[in-house]
Amino acid sequence: MRAFLAGQQAHSAAQTGDKAGALYHLGIAEVAMEQAESKAKAFGSYDPSSLAYHEAKVRWELGDKAGAIAAMETSDRLRYSVYVRNRVRMTGMLAEWKVQAGRLEEACVDWHRALDDYQAIQSGRADDRFRSMMAMIKPYQGNRHARDLYDRARPMARTA
Repeated sequence: MRAFLAGQQAHSAAQTGDKAGALYHLGIAEVAMEQAESKAKAFGSYDPSSLAYHEAKVRWELGDKAGAIAAMETSDRLRYSVYVRNRVRMTGMLAEWKVQAGRLEEACVDWHRALDDYQAIQSGRADDRFRSMMAMIKPYQGNRHARDLYDRARPMARTA
């Protein structure tokens, strides 16, 4: 529970521009997670993937795009496969960040992975990520990867 709360505090501090506070709370979250893992206990579904997610959000808020993307990729690798809804949302967010960082083709790969599971879930937040993807990818129709993604996703738009 301490890791979860400290992760939330880190993200909140980062959102208000408190870099020192964000990094302080992120450090507390990391230590708390290590202690919880060493005792084979974690609070609810807060696990190493969740901690990496909080690190990603903190880094993004603080302007460290490359660090945020790397942390979100770590979160994705560590996420248990049963969390399909979270995977769709977080992979969509990762792709959005990659577009903003100028990594369009990598973003398309991530969005394709999100679409693999998208139709199997019902989530308003996943639908928001889907609509965001459609809006973000539309201007890049001159790129083959973006066009393929858009063409694949367009028939799914009716369900979002």
